[in-house]
Amino acid sequence: MKTTATLSALLGLATMTSAHYTFDKLLVNEVKQGGDNTYIRKHTRGYMPTKGTEILAKDFTCNTNAQAAPQVMTVKPGDKIGFQQAFGANGIEHPGPTQVYMTLAPNGAKSADGSGDWFKVAQSLICKAGNAESLRKDAWCSWGENNVNFVMPESVPDGEYLVRAEHIALHGAHAGAAEFYYSCAQIKIPGVYAVKDKAINFSLWGSSTSYPEIPGIPVIAGGEIRGSADGKSGDKRVAAPGASGAKSAAAPSNNAAAPNNNAAAPSNNNAAAPSNGNAAPAGNGFGGNTNKAASASSSGCKSRRAKRSDF
Repeated sequence: MKTTATLSALLGLATMTSAHYTFDKLLVNEVKQGGDNTYIRKHTRGYMPTKGTEILAKDFTCNTNAQAAPQVMTVKPGDKIGFQQAFGANGIEHPGPTQVYMTLAPNGAKSADGSGDWFKVAQSLICKAGNAESLRKDAWCSWGENNVNFVMPESVPDGEYLVRAEHIALHGAHAGAAEFYYSCAQIKIPGVYAVKDKAINFSLWGSSTSYPEIPGIPVIAGGEIRGSADGKSGDKRVAAPGASGAKSAAAPSNNAAAPNNNAAAPSNNNAAAPSNGNAAPAGNGFGGNTNKAASASSSGCKSRRAKRSDF
């Protein structure tokens, strides 16, 4: 009986080992955007995971030799963002958590090297209580899903970002071989106003009898529009047609400060297994300072504390 159980466990481990993958397609509200690597950076690791001391390498940020993607995807708070598996894979069948991290790219997402400060915007853990066997399989929220996904928080300031989605497979973690599967996408969260927007630089001191430049973003479907650009409709209130969604109640500044480094930053205390707090993979900092108060590693992997990785 013991031999049979051991053989079963070994066969299960072999099956898990063969189910490798990466992510190369971006989903917005469950719709694929562009093609392979249009918005997600292409790397040279293929579908092989990063594990062991490999997480100390600088290119643990966006994966081995990752190159800037050709485009930057514009999204808004409330959008569901997904990183879909590559190479025809159609479901994660490794046990373990998912995390999503972001770093502000003040000079543009295409040129970002990931050396800034990172903060965590999402994680998924266990979605089904069960026994020890289920913990090795489908107890995890991500089990069977073909993408790592999250909803963009309202609290993220406008700007361009690198977004790093990862899944950590734990079937080999007991032997120091947790497997990291991850990629980076380039996204932009637009601000409501820019300094040179026509709507807020409009002159009343000419001959115009209308206000043709509508300020801000479109009114959401069903929202109220009173009057019109030229006033010919009179004082009427109408419901807005199907327009794009609003950003947030308060208009953010285009000069919004970078996210707080100490608020939702990943913890540098855990190796591979996550906690219900702000666990970071292998105690890493993704190349930037995720927790300055805790003296985390500095940007660009230039220094490390106790061989902790920076991405």
